[in-house]
Amino acid sequence: MKRITYIGGSIVTSNSITSALLDYVTSVADSDNSVAVDVTVFDENDETSVHTLTLSPTSQFDVVDVDVEGMTEEDEATRFPLPEMPMIGITGTVETTGDAGQTAKDFNLVANEIDNGLGSIHG
Repeated sequence: MKRITYIGGSIVTSNSITSALLDYVTSVADSDNSVAVDVTVFDENDETSVHTLTLSPTSQFDVVDVDVEGMTEEDEATRFPLPEMPMIGITGTVETTGDAGQTAKDFNLVANEIDNGLGSIHG
């Protein structure tokens, strides 16, 4: 288990969630937006609850090991599911309108022109 100190507060969560958050926050650092991630945390009364962390390009974590008596790796895996991390950056969508076919053809034409050196100077 790990204690994550974040913006003056702290949470205790599993090793796998901590690892996933640390990997993910490096992606957030490269974006211009903040994202919210729901994380399962260990409460003082040996219960779990879900907290929402808002991560931004300036997010910083301080992480230390925490020994939770009686908590096995199997308990961690069962009680602390990995959170869904929102997509960061540009995401693609599939058009379902009647113009989708023409849009795809237009895009492919432009991509081919770029690939074939549109605008390059030939001697």
